[in-house]
Amino acid sequence: MKYALICGNFFLLACGGYVTFHMISNTTVRLFLMLLFLAFCLMNFGSYLYFRSRFVALTSRICRCMEKIMKGKSAREIWNKETLTSKIAMELERTERAVTFQISESKKEKKELQEMISEITHQIKTPLTNIKMYCEMGQTNTFSDVMTRQLLKVEFLLDALVKASRLETEMINLQPSNSKIIDTLAIAVNNVLHKAQQKQIEITVECRPFIQVYHDMKWTAEAIENIVDNAVKYTPENGEIHISVHVGEMFTEIKVEDNGKGIEPAHINDIFKRFYREKSVSGTEGLGLGLYLARKIITLQKGYIYVHSAVGKGSRFLVCLPNRV
Repeated sequence: MKYALICGNFFLLACGGYVTFHMISNTTVRLFLMLLFLAFCLMNFGSYLYFRSRFVALTSRICRCMEKIMKGKSAREIWNKETLTSKIAMELERTERAVTFQISESKKEKKELQEMISEITHQIKTPLTNIKMYCEMGQTNTFSDVMTRQLLKVEFLLDALVKASRLETEMINLQPSNSKIIDTLAIAVNNVLHKAQQKQIEITVECRPFIQVYHDMKWTAEAIENIVDNAVKYTPENGEIHISVHVGEMFTEIKVEDNGKGIEPAHINDIFKRFYREKSVSGTEGLGLGLYLARKIITLQKGYIYVHSAVGKGSRFLVCLPNRV
C-alpha cells in the first residue's frame, strides 16, 4: 500500500512538473527546473539506498547475534556499544538464558520423577508378586478372595502410575510400520474381553482383514484398549460395544460405539484432560488417565480423536489415523 502511494505521488509530481514545464517558455528557467527535478530524484534515491543499507546491516547483525546465542556463544562483545543492535542482543541473550534454565530445570524434574516412580514400582512389585502367589495357593478362603481383589486394584494403580510417568517424561517412543489394523484391534479387544464378559457385554468388530495403516501397533492398541475399556466401565450389563473401521481419502477411521450412560455435553471437552473424572462416576475404578493417554498416542501419530455422545443413549468415539505420513 505504501509503495502504491509513493508511486502515485511521483506520478502526480511528474505529471504536474510536465505540465508546468511546458507552460514556461524561458529556456533558462526550464533548464533550472529540469536540474532541480533531477536533484530531487537523486536525493530521494540516495536516501532510499542509505536507509536500506542501514536496515540490511542492522538485520544482519541481529541475525549474527542470534546465531551465536543459538550455538551457546556469547554476544557480549557488542553489549557496551550504545546501539540498537547491542540492546536487542542483550535482550535476546537474557531470554536465551532464562529459557535454557527453565528447560534444564524441567528436564531435571522429569528425570527425578521417573527415577522415583521406577524405584517405587520396583520396590512394590516384588512383595506384590509374593502376596499374589500365596493368595492363589488358598483360593478357597474368603479372606483370600478379598486379598486377590485388592491386589488386582494395586496392580491397576501401579500400571496407571507407570503410564503417568511415561507421559510426564515423554517416554512414549513410537515405532510405526505398515500393519493390519485388524491385528491392532485384536490386541486391544483381547485385553478388555474378560471385563466385558463379567458384565455380559457383547463386543463386535467390523473390519476388512486387508486394511493396513502406517501406525505403531503396540501404542495404538493401547489407545484403542483405553477407549474400549472406558466403554465397558460405563455400559450397563448386557450392553453392546461395536467397533468398525472405515477407510477414507485421507484418514482411516476407527469407530467405537456403546449404548452406555453417555457423557454430559458440558463435559465433552474435559474427558481427555489428565486425571479428569466426573463426580457422577467417582465410585468407578479409574484415575482419569485412559482417554488422556489415548489422545496423546493418536496425536503423536498426527491423527485425532473426537466424540459424540447423548446422555442415556451412549457414546461414539472416532479415532482417525492418517493414510499417508
